[in-house]
Amino acid sequence: MATPSRWRTSSPCPVADSVGAFLTAGGAVYYHSPIQPEPLRPGCHGFGTYGNYVADEKLNVKTFTSQYHASRLIHLEWVQHRAGVHKLYPAACDLQDAAGHTLITAYSVERPDGNWSLMLINKDQSNPHQVRIAFDDASDKSFTGPITMITFGSDQYIWKSDGPNGHPDPNEPPVTKTLAAGTQFITLPKASVTILRAKTGS
Repeated sequence: MATPSRWRTSSPCPVADSVGAFLTAGGAVYYHSPIQPEPLRPGCHGFGTYGNYVADEKLNVKTFTSQYHASRLIHLEWVQHRAGVHKLYPAACDLQDAAGHTLITAYSVERPDGNWSLMLINKDQSNPHQVRIAFDDASDKSFTGPITMITFGSDQYIWKSDGPNGHPDPNEPPVTKTLAAGTQFITLPKASVTILRAKTGS
């Protein structure tokens, strides 16, 4: 994960894609380091941090990074923390930009509590996109409501570069709402990670 340090504070998308792709490909354990508080440090794209927190020189936590919020989404919303065996299945979205780059990635898991959980990542920094959720098998499976939707993106968090005084503004937690039973079309905000979680039926 040798990437410019600044993205750690500005976007939740890279870490969510990294974790989702690694586990779906068969990875057993994912470690992220460091997790301890550290001050902002200069890098090739300005000041930033690889950690979950922004701290002062005495390591007092000043604020959270987008990495922190994305990690909580993954551990507490997408999967069921310390609950048992999860089954991961391939998922995909066919939306691309004019250059052929994939704009939305998807990661699907069946949790021990019987819920199916999708992590959808809209990597388009400028536009929201509507997607339709469909299970690609012969069982005619679908989400049965209610559907829990948790989103974290640029509407909640934007990093303001200001050298060693960089900070997020806005700096809000993920947004949770409940969608009606039978909802198929979901709008993903720009530059966001969204979790959709519900029971399924045929």
